[in-house]
Amino acid sequence: VMTKPRKTPSPTAIFLDHAISASGRTQKEIAEDAGFPKPNVISMMKLGATKVPIDRIPALAEALGADADEFLEIALREYHPEVFAVIAAGEIGLSDDELMLITIYRTAFAGSTLPMTQDVSELIAKIFRLIWLVQFEASANG
Repeated sequence: VMTKPRKTPSPTAIFLDHAISASGRTQKEIAEDAGFPKPNVISMMKLGATKVPIDRIPALAEALGADADEFLEIALREYHPEVFAVIAAGEIGLSDDELMLITIYRTAFAGSTLPMTQDVSELIAKIFRLIWLVQFEASANG
């Protein structure tokens, strides 16, 4: 017996439905690649008849070629708004200095992002080492 879809459209189900359509893949292919034993569960999720398991979103997004972060954000907002609010506050596991670095990164590129290539990563690491050396010398001489 299949439960009826919700009367209010589920944002997560809508995202999943659009991602399935955009992928050009069959639900059977998606189910197999995302580790679901039966493709009918994909139908149930895209209709909003059953929730998308949060822990399966990364694999599902990969199978769909969809943005896992966006998919996860939509699902958390819908299924666990209180958890999303805490996470969105951005303070879990980050020190004030780390939050400041994120703010600097975001403002330095005026809303766009810098692709984190190996060269960029190495350059940033060199800058941090240089800053540390300058700080170390200043404290040793001060």
